Amino acid sequence: MRSSRSGIILRLVPVALFCALPAEAGSIRFDLRFAGYDLSVSDYAGGEFPACPGGLTWFDEGMPNLPVVTSTFVIPQGMSVTDAEVEIIAEETLEGFHDILPVRVVPFGEEPGPFLRDPAIYISDARFPDSPVVGTGTGTRTGFQLGSVSVSPFSYNPLSGRLSVITEATITLMYSSDPSVERLSLTAGQIGHAESMLGHIVANPGDLAACRPGERETDDSWPVWVAIGPASMEATLQPLVDHRNSTGLQAAYVPLDSIYATYTGYDTQEQIRNYLKYAYQNQGLVYALIIGDWGPTQRISSLVVGSDSLMLAQTADLYFSDLTRMWDGDGDHLYGENTDWLDYYADITVGRFSSDVQAHVATMVAKAISYETESAEGSWRTTALLCGAGLWPDTEPDGYWGSFVCDSISNRIPSSWVQLKRYEYWSGHPTDQIDMINQGASYVSDQGHGGSGGVYWYYEPAYMFTNQNYTGMTNSDRLAIFHSMACDPGILSANGCSAERLMMWPDGGAVAVMYNSNYGWGTPPDMGPSEWLEVHFADQLFVNGIERIGDMQAAAKDAFKAAGGMTLQNWVLQENNYLGDPAEVFISNQTGIAGEEGTSGAFAALGPAFPNPAAGAFSVSWTLPGSSSGAVLGVYDLAGREVWACDLPAGQGGSGLITVPGTGASGAPLPSGCYLIRMDSSSGCASSMVVLLDN
Repeated sequence: MRSSRSGIILRLVPVALFCALPAEAGSIRFDLRFAGYDLSVSDYAGGEFPACPGGLTWFDEGMPNLPVVTSTFVIPQGMSVTDAEVEIIAEETLEGFHDILPVRVVPFGEEPGPFLRDPAIYISDARFPDSPVVGTGTGTRTGFQLGSVSVSPFSYNPLSGRLSVITEATITLMYSSDPSVERLSLTAGQIGHAESMLGHIVANPGDLAACRPGERETDDSWPVWVAIGPASMEATLQPLVDHRNSTGLQAAYVPLDSIYATYTGYDTQEQIRNYLKYAYQNQGLVYALIIGDWGPTQRISSLVVGSDSLMLAQTADLYFSDLTRMWDGDGDHLYGENTDWLDYYADITVGRFSSDVQAHVATMVAKAISYETESAEGSWRTTALLCGAGLWPDTEPDGYWGSFVCDSISNRIPSSWVQLKRYEYWSGHPTDQIDMINQGASYVSDQGHGGSGGVYWYYEPAYMFTNQNYTGMTNSDRLAIFHSMACDPGILSANGCSAERLMMWPDGGAVAVMYNSNYGWGTPPDMGPSEWLEVHFADQLFVNGIERIGDMQAAAKDAFKAAGGMTLQNWVLQENNYLGDPAEVFISNQTGIAGEEGTSGAFAALGPAFPNPAAGAFSVSWTLPGSSSGAVLGVYDLAGREVWACDLPAGQGGSGLITVPGTGASGAPLPSGCYLIRMDSSSGCASSMVVLLDN
């Protein structure tokens, strides 16, 4: 039986954070409460594992699989987390003897082995973990400082089989001034862009405004979007540069030779990163499109997991978007190792056209432009294709299936969308997925086994979306985005891997692909890190309403990192790359893109709701470029239903503050819960979140 996630209700109640600067130290206090006593402790394979909402598989393989909940907050500029404390108010011991299963980590291409218990833990009766606080962290997202604390509500004494759970506690996260933290001055566009995404991620979005980085004046000559590639590709990329300029993003092509002549570094990859870091910190850079196949523009990660030393050709374009720390902290020129002081939060949004062949790059340029200017009308724009293969069908008692993560994604898709589900079970699987693509689906979640040649079903015929059938795609005016947890379909060292071919196919295929350059990882019977990244991407697309596809991918990784240090999380964050223009506007978000004149470097933006949480009415600030018109602000529940809307007085752009009553269209108070605030205009979309409490 697949484990149930129902039961405990976790309520994080953060106390207000005051960012009075300058400050030498501070703290955040919040309550951790469980409502009810219907704990989820599931039987599986002769043992048990507990669960709670928000809990992830955090501990290493062989350790007891106790869920860990992480809370991430924005903290003042110049600060780093120093410690965290837990004051336990109430704790309960569950009846009976409990045999908690250990963590088991499995690549999707291998069969799960037995559950192997760490003898140092399981032959002892010492409380595990020895403290409820199992980790703290500090990160930087586009100049915003983030602090996190990870807590294990459950504790376990193996020999006596005692399982306890904290039902109420107060947690204090402490931070202090850190001279190693660089204080940046960024443009209003960069700050607003990051703030709009962080509002969905941090537990105290109302403090974002007070904890902003410094603001610098904007120079209209600075590009916020750049394409980087060989000088020989400049003419090929110029139509896309012109298109981005026409949509209000100041854009430019930057030849690699000019970077190599100006910026130093150990190798060409480091020279490119040093240019991006300078442009981000000094010139307002937000988006970078890298042109290049296997070679001098690709950073290969040397991250090692366990004793297997899985140092395969793992491309990590996160190296070019996470610009805060070194990526080679130990100085051995092996990048992305656990010893290399990585930050893992994006500072800019990066995409790639993975080819050195002019004709292939020209195809990707044409597809990127036509997607925003010539796509067909119709219901395909709000159609999702969910394909779930058998991952481990033969595991007892009921198998483990790709449909599990697909159903988690399905729960996030608005009711107004069409969902096409193609699931595999012991009886086999449908074979019409290419036909579904040709009829039109804007989002494809293809969850299965993988290799450099594509994503595969478990049973024959094995081809899901592979190098053997992609040429049957004829959806050139209904291009899809693909996101998968499968092993290796994005391994760019291969000659024409599946991700590249979907991008290069001129008759259809994809406008953006997010595939793994190495193994996808699971932790059966629970969802593993690769599955969780899929879910976080769905959150950005369907729940948070992020406008641009590259931003969805960056925000999904940010949200996953903020959700806690899950086992093998860093591996997954490094390996899942974005192929496509990072500023591509998703098809259902496109409103008056073609031919619009915008303010260079300006973005549609919503500030965080205040107060948040709110008991009734709340306020939200909005900003629009000068040419904006037809702006509408709406409030949506997590099922995607509009519950309140109004027109904004933004005939020629500008900014303002609007009060939202916290009621539905009938005037009745909205039920307590989390709501999406979304602004749609001719210049694009922006979104924020608010938590409503009972009046």
